[in-house]
Amino acid sequence: MSKHVAPYRWADAVAGELPPAERAEMEAHAASCAKCARARQRVQRASDTFPILRQKATPELGWDSIRARVHWAVSKAKRTTGEQPVARRRWLPILVGAAAVVAGGFGVYRMTRSSSIAPVVATHAPEVATPATPITALVSRISGDVMIDGARLDATATFKSPLGTGTVLATGDGRVDLQFGEASAFALGPHSTLELRSFDSDTIELVVDGAVDLEVAPRTKHQRFFVVAGDATVEVRGTRFAVKHDATGTLVSCQHGLVAVRANGATATELAVGTARKAFVPVGHPITESRAVPLTAEELNTLAVTAPWATPGWNPDFAARTASLDVVAAAPHRAVRVDGIELGAAPFAMRAAPGRHTIEAADSTGRFRRAGWVDVSANAPARFEAMPIETPAGAPPVGSSTAIATRKHELTSGLDHARLHQCTRRLAKSGLTDTFVQIEITVDAAGAVNVLNIVDTDLPSDTAQCVHDALADVHFGAGSAASWHQKLTL
Repeated sequence: MSKHVAPYRWADAVAGELPPAERAEMEAHAASCAKCARARQRVQRASDTFPILRQKATPELGWDSIRARVHWAVSKAKRTTGEQPVARRRWLPILVGAAAVVAGGFGVYRMTRSSSIAPVVATHAPEVATPATPITALVSRISGDVMIDGARLDATATFKSPLGTGTVLATGDGRVDLQFGEASAFALGPHSTLELRSFDSDTIELVVDGAVDLEVAPRTKHQRFFVVAGDATVEVRGTRFAVKHDATGTLVSCQHGLVAVRANGATATELAVGTARKAFVPVGHPITESRAVPLTAEELNTLAVTAPWATPGWNPDFAARTASLDVVAAAPHRAVRVDGIELGAAPFAMRAAPGRHTIEAADSTGRFRRAGWVDVSANAPARFEAMPIETPAGAPPVGSSTAIATRKHELTSGLDHARLHQCTRRLAKSGLTDTFVQIEITVDAAGAVNVLNIVDTDLPSDTAQCVHDALADVHFGAGSAASWHQKLTL
């Protein structure tokens, strides 16, 4: 990248609207370009203030009082703009002179008074400290082997249970993401443990052994955020960073923002780690021996990919307004995207807002293909099985037009129309007709259906599932392999 990055591209990157590879390229360019680094910092600071502004209450204005003051001010102005009588104006110099004499006498009186009288000093009421209030975090994504307070909970309990001070998380071959604000979350990596030692509105202290990725919204001057990793303590005001602690030492990587690393209990000496930089503190060595060095493009890309998942629209009643979405892939460990955001390899469960969500799954070549959609309702767990289209080894990628036409005819003639009518009967009785489903389907040479996904429809999710099951029961004979898209009017 030779040209400077436009500020609006930094805004897209901060909002998470750019692919990880492009974001990593921009970060690598900013690491060597002071102008782009300053532009990124300005955009990041502006973006970091948005969550705080959203939490501020709208100021209340006494419009009745304002209207009354304006009325009397205007009325008084109107009354005083008229011509004053000539007689009054003749007395004006006399009144001014008398006022001057009185003022002079008062000044002499003040000078001749004793200075022993103490002046009156205005005092202010002492500032009352607001007591810290406990806060909680909610699981936003989970995959693999995860334990919370020593127990493996089912998906429903995991996503409904708030976690607070004293909670201990542990992972085997798994990962868990927790959210505690609109733009604040952390993700515990595989084979790691984390304790929420302190978790309130003033102080958050996390103790980690392993790897943790964090995204922290800007903190106020009274709020402190610490990550304790072995002998090192990392403090942050608002940034995206990662901490990895093992037997060799502690590695701190900062994607954007600024963190301070110091020895536990020490405040005099600290190591600053800024945007696109990292620092490693070996076990048993003082902080003063470590230096912050630039991150490589690959390391920046890793930070972008491992960023913790935060469901948009955070509010105090978040658990009741969202639901868990269990995403399963026909081929395990394939990457999955939800609404265009890559969320890692399936299977996993995530917290989703109510509404319809588009699912994409990677095929064997790593190319994302649309796998379908799923409707999510508040406080009702949902499930989606992503089945990406795969090209059979040695077979043509799509099939000839003759093969596709033959397979389409088999599908149309083999459909159980009475069963489809039962699926849509409830909608038809309500006057909803001319509905449709758009499917993608792959049939191999033996007649087996390898892929069958509904990629678009105007049906509700339960009706669409009924139609999907009816289509899955269609029998295909041996013949040419084919893959195609088809719109079926019901």
